[in-house]
Amino acid sequence: MSARTRVRLMTEAGLLHRSAEAPWAGTTVWTSERGVRHAATTLSAPRWPGERLLHRLAVADVGLALEAKGHTVLTEREIRSAEAIDGGAWEPLEDLGVAVEPRARRGETFAVPVGTRALHWPDLILVLPGGTLGAVEVELTPKAPRVLRANLRSYRQASRCVLYLGTEPVVRQLQGSAGRSGWRDGAAQEMGLLPSGGPDPGTAGPLSVRRLVVEDPGVARQVERHVGRHRRLT
Repeated sequence: MSARTRVRLMTEAGLLHRSAEAPWAGTTVWTSERGVRHAATTLSAPRWPGERLLHRLAVADVGLALEAKGHTVLTEREIRSAEAIDGGAWEPLEDLGVAVEPRARRGETFAVPVGTRALHWPDLILVLPGGTLGAVEVELTPKAPRVLRANLRSYRQASRCVLYLGTEPVVRQLQGSAGRSGWRDGAAQEMGLLPSGGPDPGTAGPLSVRRLVVEDPGVARQVERHVGRHRRLT
């Protein structure tokens, strides 16, 4: 039985949803509530991401690539589900060999506090050597400077290692760029997370900035189109 036939039969059985709203992505398939129950997972069924489909697929591409290299990766949906468990996310973390001290505020194991009430959730969480947690952010478009600085400040205050994987405009916003009068620092240098006067040196530190590399050719082409449209608009 072909994969297409299996998808058709599972859709007819109410286990999957299908959509062709994004022609560049072809037919997109995701699990229904009924499908989630049959899969015996603690996660709820995902929603159609709409205009965030490209970002969702880019994050999935990055997560799969990291797992293929032997890393333990948790998605945003997984970490939100873990944080919702009574008593916090300590049990699933213990299963991964991560020791987490009880938190004064619920919901801060994976997320980082932004201000007094809000939380920022990373796209992915990595279990690093030694049983510590690291965040992965996948960015296709530069954020508003105020929002980016708030997120960077939160990671710094939480002492959380974070890897930013971004398109060329995002990398430039974070680590700056060369100009006629020398290197113009980016937001990461302004926040004291990268040394001033040059790009990310690649040394071990709380923040790393890298160009986003997408392995799926269809998603990669759409990311390039997205960046091109952003350049024209700005």
